[in-house]
Amino acid sequence: MRALALLLLLAAPAAVQAAKPRAPATFTLNISPNGNPYLPVLVKNATLNTRIALSYDQGLLLNPAAVQRAGVKPFPIFGKFSLDNTPFASGKAVIRFNIGTATPQGLPGRKTPIAWLETPTAADAEAIMPIGALAADRIDVVRGETPPGSQTIIIPKKGKGEAMIRTRIGDEEVNVSLELNIPSTVMNARAGEALIRAGLARRVAEIGYWRPFPAVSLPMQGLAPKAGLTIAGLPMRRLSVRVSEAEARAIDAQARGTSTEKDDEDTITVAADRNRKKRGRDPWLLIGRDVLDDCSRISFDRPGERWVLTCKFG
Repeated sequence: MRALALLLLLAAPAAVQAAKPRAPATFTLNISPNGNPYLPVLVKNATLNTRIALSYDQGLLLNPAAVQRAGVKPFPIFGKFSLDNTPFASGKAVIRFNIGTATPQGLPGRKTPIAWLETPTAADAEAIMPIGALAADRIDVVRGETPPGSQTIIIPKKGKGEAMIRTRIGDEEVNVSLELNIPSTVMNARAGEALIRAGLARRVAEIGYWRPFPAVSLPMQGLAPKAGLTIAGLPMRRLSVRVSEAEARAIDAQARGTSTEKDDEDTITVAADRNRKKRGRDPWLLIGRDVLDDCSRISFDRPGERWVLTCKFG
């Protein structure tokens, strides 16, 4: 009897270890009808419906209700900070965080930063996790059957462990990301100014709104790309650039024919003084579904430090 008990004791760790999924060489994600991939992810006491994002590097973002359901607590004392002028919310955003284990279905768990705001960050899921947080050498996002005549586009990533792409537009180094959760390509003012200075795009009197998070609507002005413009090897189609609320009102008024010539000159012309010490955030650009809908497969290749896209552009 003692021998049997000893045998079971010795075998138990191996059995437990065998039950844990190993990191596969390739992991496949299929998209949902809305164009995004999702995966159940276990976080402490709850399995959360999680959108897998392509556009950022690390960290798990939770909705407040998911925080309560999972039983996540912020780090004591320093597990809370505030940021001004964030895309998360108007004005100042209070961010709470901790480090915890996130275990996606079918994959090993990993320690990851976990953060949340006082308002939801996703309307379509309980959490958002970057594709690079998944423990596999290659993650394939399958968006449909590959049509005949498709081409393979290889885009080097910015650096080890990152999801972003780095490219030059005119006189600026621009951070480029792929984002399936937006219908068209968006960018900040510095990236837009770089395109305009290089003669690659022009502003048009068209205003829309980018909604990166629930209850957040950021005004955007349309850009008309130069014919044949590509960024990171991908064709540019529907572009828009961040503008202030005041600029959005002025441009909208001009489009409706209610502005004077002086109003037009003041509000549409972009002042780009490179000698200013404060120039805002680094230039960034998010390539949306206006481009990525023509790609049947998007692969995050960790060993190769690259994105591999299979696309057929019409």
